[in-house]
Amino acid sequence: MGCGASSESTQTAAANAPLASPSAVPKPAAAVKETSESKTPATSLPPHLEAELKKFEARFAMITVDKEEEVYLGLLPTSSGLEIGIANSASELFSAVFGEAELEAAKGEKTWTVFFAAFKKQMVKASAKTDGKALALTIPCGDKTKDTFTFALPSKGKNMETLHRLFLLPLSDLFAKAKAGDDSKYTNLELEGNTKKAQVTENEQKLVTINNEIEPLSKNAKGALEDARAAKEQCDGVKKRIQRLKDATDPKWDPLYADGVSPFRLHTPHCREVHIPAIIPCDTMAMFSIRQKFGGDTSNVPTALNSTHEDIAALLSKIDEWEFDVFALHKCTNGGSLFMTAYYLLYKYGLVKQFEINETILVNFLQAVESSYHANPFHNSMHAADVLQVMHYIMDQGALKDTINMSPNDLLAALLSAACHDFDHPGLNNNFHIRTQSYLAVLYNDRSVLENHHLTQLFDLVKNPKFNIFHSLAYDQLKDIRETMIELLFATDMGLHFKLFNQFRRRLTEDKPWQVREDQRLAMGVALKMADISNCCRPAPIYKEWSKRMATEFYHQGDTERRIGLSLSPYMDKHKEGVEFPKSQTLFLSKIAVPLVEQMAKMCPKLGFALEQTRKNLQEIAQK
Repeated sequence: MGCGASSESTQTAAANAPLASPSAVPKPAAAVKETSESKTPATSLPPHLEAELKKFEARFAMITVDKEEEVYLGLLPTSSGLEIGIANSASELFSAVFGEAELEAAKGEKTWTVFFAAFKKQMVKASAKTDGKALALTIPCGDKTKDTFTFALPSKGKNMETLHRLFLLPLSDLFAKAKAGDDSKYTNLELEGNTKKAQVTENEQKLVTINNEIEPLSKNAKGALEDARAAKEQCDGVKKRIQRLKDATDPKWDPLYADGVSPFRLHTPHCREVHIPAIIPCDTMAMFSIRQKFGGDTSNVPTALNSTHEDIAALLSKIDEWEFDVFALHKCTNGGSLFMTAYYLLYKYGLVKQFEINETILVNFLQAVESSYHANPFHNSMHAADVLQVMHYIMDQGALKDTINMSPNDLLAALLSAACHDFDHPGLNNNFHIRTQSYLAVLYNDRSVLENHHLTQLFDLVKNPKFNIFHSLAYDQLKDIRETMIELLFATDMGLHFKLFNQFRRRLTEDKPWQVREDQRLAMGVALKMADISNCCRPAPIYKEWSKRMATEFYHQGDTERRIGLSLSPYMDKHKEGVEFPKSQTLFLSKIAVPLVEQMAKMCPKLGFALEQTRKNLQEIAQK
């Protein structure tokens, strides 16, 4: 509904008129040229009606659309009275001029004060309905009341003069006034826009001036930063050399081994940094929840202050799933993913109760193991937690423990082997140690250098009663577990891969149960080997993140080899990353990962999905 009138009625109509588009108004057969005769006559109503009308507007026209009948309504004061008309979309017109008597009859018991006041206030909400003979105009007069005024309207056919007076002329006035208002608004906006545009141009010129001043300063700052980094590297190198000289005469004892069991050793002077283990505080409330879940000791209830145990519990609840998010767990535990995963699984399998492991010793041991991992890009405690979870998945969801009838000794050995399989890894591989004849290479005669070191450091740790997780085991139990762990960790040596792989493949062709101890350890070793390279079997985003981390660690070794004058090991030249990285991944997945997972899936058919995912990752990397 809209109103073609002056002052506020014009403004209201401009905002609300559904006939703002000229197409909504009945079109005459020919344009009507405006003359003095076609203009609206002066208002001449009875005094009391005119007084009421002035309260509303000196002159008004009301145009609306009935959505059901598509009827247009016009109201106009004339010299004879109040002219009311309706027109439909076919330009059929019904109208009449109502004098005082007719108006009195139409309004019934209602006063014209009510009519005009309500019409002025609620014209947007008024509605008109017609049956072609009479018009019922319903006007809201308050929050809950409505008044209806009924007017008999005889047909006028297609009277163009009346259409012009009641509809076209008021609407033209409305359009002209609205346009004038819009032009003024747009003119102001245009002026404002020109001002802002000039300001933008000025600011752009200032920016160019500032950039010209900043550019040489930026180059100088960049050069100074590079010089500072180079100086820092030199200082760090001097500090490491000083530290090594001190260690040569007065070994620095590892604070974890305060009782003097195991001295701190520097594997090679080419490590990324001197690793000094640091204990990561554990979430005692999360540990309490784990003990409560699996029937452990709950006599001491810790406080939940600053605890993230609910978030940790939510992440650990997915430990039986292949998509287990070790990255999120590592972040949630502030770097304690290995501790929390191992703690959870030892309780889940009932091994803490089975072997009567003291809670304090268990915590000390797991903290020591986690802190033994260096801050390497790949071989770090988060990788160990990842391998541990996959080893659990293969044993449990993959049904390995049922297939080879794993004993409690085997379960404990398998979980500890996974958790400790890269214990104290320096971030440089076996080949580097052998080529540089490092302390460890000489110590272990170039045979599985790091694997020997992981085992030696682990069993050296448990010689201290404070960390002896095997404290309740009988000699025969400890001997069996230790021998199993030795076999499992040696299985992770890539230098022995094809020997172990061929042995396992031949064993799979034999139609006999896995009851021989040697065969059981072979199967567990291959399972740990699969867990160690399981990033290749993970969904693509996880696989890509781990492969990127491995490449970063390789490139550090390549940089070190270049610096000390060695030829670079294959795929460790960061300057050839664009070509060699996809090539190395394609080679590893096709020659190592896919065949290994394929054989494991034959033994444990429930792992078939991992083989499919490995092949997908291979296909994707091969296309690059």
